[in-house]
Amino acid sequence: MTWFAEHPDDVSIVADDGRHHLAHHADVPRVLASTVKVVHLLAYTTAVAEGGLDPAEPVRVGDWDAFHPFEGDGPRGAGAHRRALTALGVGCDEFGVAHDPGRTVPLDAIATAMISESDNAAPDYLRARLGDDALRVAAAGGGWPGADLRWFCGETLRSYFPGETDLTERFTGDPAFRREVLDRVRGEPISEQAERAWTRGTARGTAAELFAFHRHLATADTAAAGLARRKLGSGARYEGEPVLFKGGVLPGNRAFGLSIGGATLAMCYTGTGFPDVPLAAFGVAILSDLPAFARDLGVRLEP
Repeated sequence: MTWFAEHPDDVSIVADDGRHHLAHHADVPRVLASTVKVVHLLAYTTAVAEGGLDPAEPVRVGDWDAFHPFEGDGPRGAGAHRRALTALGVGCDEFGVAHDPGRTVPLDAIATAMISESDNAAPDYLRARLGDDALRVAAAGGGWPGADLRWFCGETLRSYFPGETDLTERFTGDPAFRREVLDRVRGEPISEQAERAWTRGTARGTAAELFAFHRHLATADTAAAGLARRKLGSGARYEGEPVLFKGGVLPGNRAFGLSIGGATLAMCYTGTGFPDVPLAAFGVAILSDLPAFARDLGVRLEP
């Protein structure tokens, strides 16, 4: 809390525990990182609820791998995509690419990996299956019209190929370009300065928008929202209620949305020097005593 009290302008938060409402820099655009994957999740669960997708459908791992640009989702050898494949019993190389692309996994396992491991290839695979219109409809229906929805693959590749466009299409369709990307990944890593410059150019949104969407997911009486809640609930509970959570982290930026029994919080913050705390546990602590957090932050609560 010391860090937040000293950097109030670097924090955006909207929270409501059913008795109090807190809004601080709610409409300031900030880096979203993986928090936007909740839009892909609702688009997927809507398609499942409406019968457009079968969650048990077997999917070739190679088709999923096609959207994984070898890194960009954590340290090499321990990235999110590799963790996702390993959890499913799929062997892969040091870059997180399956040894046997013909292996199949259930479609629903890909959606699960998007949330539980924050795999970046999963939302792109689902987007390719569902289409951009499905994502836009899900975003608007959840209270986030105009959400900044970019291809995760393309955004990662932009760090190596700044200024270039259609990078996802090239990566998934041009074997020569895939080899070029792999050579780049094997080479010198981009500088910290370049990485931070790239981060500043990634997708942005506001705490108010993220809050509205998580509030919809937590409270909407629809089959699609109900299915989404099952994915967001990792098994963690607070006072008997499931903790619904999705976070995102990029260099110098963190964001997350969280709900407990309808009480909802969305937070985005930017800067350096903040402690490496588990975001879900931090969010639970805030919602469990919102007045104390507001006092520490120096913000007035609304009734």
